[in-house]
Amino acid sequence: MTRGRRPEAAVAEAKGFAERMGYRTMENPFADLSYDLLIFKPESVRAVKVRQTRYHIDPNGFYEQQFPDEILGLRTLPFPPFIQRELWLRTQHERSWRRLLVYDMSMVEIGWWGPDEYTNPHAR
Repeated sequence: MTRGRRPEAAVAEAKGFAERMGYRTMENPFADLSYDLLIFKPESVRAVKVRQTRYHIDPNGFYEQQFPDEILGLRTLPFPPFIQRELWLRTQHERSWRRLLVYDMSMVEIGWWGPDEYTNPHAR
């Protein structure tokens, strides 16, 4: 669904980031499903799509317009509704991840999430 090669280095970094938050990780073995990692711990299961972009992410823009293929791919995954979908974004010059929860009709950027001890320095 997305164009270009899979960002192998970014996925490896995302795995390490997820493991530091206490998740176990599984890479996606199915080329036709649009996610990179399945992360899980007793409280949560999440399908994660990793995207690294060369350019600055507009904080006032709409993510649905900036990353339409990734968001559509996450929304159409054949998983039960209790498996949350996340898009993890990073630019070449930022050293932190932006975590976006993708719902059927909307999206939200996670600013702080206590169970994961995650704070997003880019949250609006």
